[in-house]
Amino acid sequence: MDQQKMLRLLRLLMLLAGKRWHSLQEMKDIMESSERTIYRYLETLETSGFILEKNKSSYRLQKDGTATRSLQNLMHFTEEEVLIIQETLALIEGTSPIKEQLIRKLNVLYDYNALAKIQQSDELTKIHSLSNAIRNKKQVVLKNYRSSNSDKIANRQVEPFDYLPDYRAIWCYELESKRCKQFKLARIQRIETTEKSWEHETEHKIDFTDAFRIASPAPIAKVVAKLSLKAFNLLVEEYPLCAEHIKEEYGWYRLTIPVAGYRGIGRFVMSLPGEVNVLEPKAFKEFLKAERKKFLD
Repeated sequence: MDQQKMLRLLRLLMLLAGKRWHSLQEMKDIMESSERTIYRYLETLETSGFILEKNKSSYRLQKDGTATRSLQNLMHFTEEEVLIIQETLALIEGTSPIKEQLIRKLNVLYDYNALAKIQQSDELTKIHSLSNAIRNKKQVVLKNYRSSNSDKIANRQVEPFDYLPDYRAIWCYELESKRCKQFKLARIQRIETTEKSWEHETEHKIDFTDAFRIASPAPIAKVVAKLSLKAFNLLVEEYPLCAEHIKEEYGWYRLTIPVAGYRGIGRFVMSLPGEVNVLEPKAFKEFLKAERKKFLD
């Protein structure tokens, strides 16, 4: 698939992924294409596995199901990402977080080999292997996975089934622990695909995941904290999902957010001494005291 056609298909997907219906005439005008070309694009999308709803001569992507929810996450592009798509897709050079995230998203939607020509990346190779395993419902081995929790490097045999929204980690059912866990792609040395099919699909469940990318079956608490402008800026830059949980109050910012654990938000708070005032709960304050004590013992 040439890059210009890929870009036009991406534009059409973004259009149809919205809430409203789009008529054939609207698509022709927006895409500046003939009716025959629009039909060919729609057929390409359906052949690729996307399900289209039709109402007379209007279309949109089907709204129900896990695949569509994943697509909604996938199809959320920032203004910076759209600018990159429009102006530099064919000329991407060097690295930046925005470019890398854009390429990861495109890799899931489009032909891997075409994207590999744009920029080779070890992370793209991992996503390609994991996406194939999900599509074919196969088990994989995460070779030499570096776990911060266990402080060990070991192989993990898993059933991968869904990505986190930013595609930096993947949800898997781990056979040894018999639990669903997140695995960060950066900590995987490589992925070994097996011929074994999924055996635990009914147990593939995504836990509550907080804005700090920590997961648990349910929130353990709601943290309330007072942030300085510096803390506010860093928080929304590093953890964008926190933005909806912040309110400005007379020159400072109140964060009220459910968390799956204290370690994620704790790392952020301890990195900014004097910039964050934790108001509640008491258990989080005790956690911070215990963590600080470790540095002194």
